[in-house]
Amino acid sequence: MAIGISGCNKLENELTTGAEITLSSQAEVDRYKAHGDILKLTISGESITDISALEVQQVKNLIIENTGIENLRLPALNAVTVMMHITGNQRLLSLDGLENLQFVNGSLIIENNDALEDISGLLGLKVFTGNLTIAENDRLGKNEVCLNDGIGLCAVKSLVESGVFTGTVTLASNHPEAPTSVQAIGQIPGDDVISYTLRSKADIEAFAPLSDTVLNLTVTGTEINSSLLNMLSSKIKWVKGTLLIENTNMVDTEGFFDKVHCDGSIILRNNPQLFNPQGFRGYKHIKGDLIIENCPSLAYWWSAAGDVGFSGIERIDGSLIVNPAIGVESGGASFVKLNHVGGDFILVGSPDAGNIWNLDTWYSVGGGIKYIGGDLVFSNHHTVNGLSGFQALEYLGGDVSIMDNGAGNNQEIPLMNTSDQVGFCLIKTLLDNGVMKKENPTIQLRVKPGAPLIDINTLAACQSSN
Repeated sequence: MAIGISGCNKLENELTTGAEITLSSQAEVDRYKAHGDILKLTISGESITDISALEVQQVKNLIIENTGIENLRLPALNAVTVMMHITGNQRLLSLDGLENLQFVNGSLIIENNDALEDISGLLGLKVFTGNLTIAENDRLGKNEVCLNDGIGLCAVKSLVESGVFTGTVTLASNHPEAPTSVQAIGQIPGDDVISYTLRSKADIEAFAPLSDTVLNLTVTGTEINSSLLNMLSSKIKWVKGTLLIENTNMVDTEGFFDKVHCDGSIILRNNPQLFNPQGFRGYKHIKGDLIIENCPSLAYWWSAAGDVGFSGIERIDGSLIVNPAIGVESGGASFVKLNHVGGDFILVGSPDAGNIWNLDTWYSVGGGIKYIGGDLVFSNHHTVNGLSGFQALEYLGGDVSIMDNGAGNNQEIPLMNTSDQVGFCLIKTLLDNGVMKKENPTIQLRVKPGAPLIDINTLAACQSSN
């Protein structure tokens, strides 16, 4: 009996002895050299943004509060034996630097971190016994199907189901759509039209949606190629919200976009191998944005009938953004049928490559763009030397930026029309004729880099239109 009491006293002493240390500035963090037994380490202060150099391997109580840390990195930390409290860190986005934390015996409390979205750093844990509380983190935990353990609160589900965690879990007042029980994580009640994020070959192969209709769909990762997108098209038929495909090695749009109906925004971003646009040849109306960014190999084939590539699109309810637009065909023919863009119209080129001299084919064959609800940006094109194509504009709702075009042919957009060029005077004409609807719009016009901005107030309207 005496031996039992002695053992309990020894354990209690181990958990209540040691140094109590408070670090309240980045300078104090940088100077601190961990040594000996630490009962309580408090890191507190908005000036503290990086604690990754702390050589703390084991601590009984660790408090990280009211700091300016964005990504919590403590690569040396291996064990917490009483309590870890992460609270009030308004800039904290993720815990991804806790990957070496393997043992927690006691309480882990994560609360009042308004920007926190990622707790996947907890997945390195091997043993966690005690209490886990995650509360009042406004952006954390929107409930989605757990296609991988890094989504929302899926890390918690993984720790529990794998047997790493034993104890009590409290989930409260996180993201408005966050679950409040472990059982509800990844389970979407009611509507089977939900959002998914697919990040790998394994994700797509294992993908088993609740129906063939999804809300928003994100497909990302260098493992993703055209064959995997074709496989995905056999599992879904309709994307009701935003479709984002980024950072992939897809080459073709055929086999996906001609089989999956997209009813909202379409975003193609950072797909360096993407070439074939033919999956879009049946599209006439895009009910959100069409955004193509950093897809430099993409072809923009066209036909007057609009049955090739993007050339059949007549209306985009949201914004049209193409950057860089180096593959757009001469005369802007790639969008020959398009006459209405409800949001911004942004075509940004490259000073080193491009086929556009103007948008006159778009205008002469298809009638030109007539409606832009937001801003007009037409800049940095290799060979542009005129504004033909914009004569048909009847409504322009935002600001205008037309700058630094023509570097590739040593020509310039003239101020006034010539026999074969439409000049900057067109913008003055649109302003004077009431086509520009925004009160006091910002208008930035410049011939080339380093040249002064053209003053719209002293620019004359065009005398005739081409």
